[in-house]
Amino acid sequence: MKCFLLALGLALACGIQAAYIPQMAGDLDIRKVAGMWHTVAMAASNMLLLDAESGPLRVYVEDLKPTPEGDLEILLQKRENHECVEKTLMAQKTEDPAVFTVNYHGERKISVPDTDYSSYTIFCMEGRCPPMRAA
Repeated sequence: MKCFLLALGLALACGIQAAYIPQMAGDLDIRKVAGMWHTVAMAASNMLLLDAESGPLRVYVEDLKPTPEGDLEILLQKRENHECVEKTLMAQKTEDPAVFTVNYHGERKISVPDTDYSSYTIFCMEGRCPPMRAA
């Protein structure tokens, strides 16, 4: 019985830790994220969006430029027709300083759950993607 209670307590403690969801960087100062950035990791709910070399969400952030209006210009690199092409997205600000909207393969929401302004910034893109089929 003691082992059971110990295992149950451990499982509950691990469950609480696994359920941690980072809070949005609500006090985000968009001017501090300006500059050159490098994509380190990508994840998607559907691997086909990232799997192929030309997957629609396989993009590499290169530069972030805040505008005087509070929007965010995102310069990125993407593979198209076996070439690396430069794209520019304009992310429009919302009432929440850590959330933007962008039209990229449909209307999407980009949020910034966390940043330390100098070594990392986490971006999350939400929205319905067009259906993908395996090649």
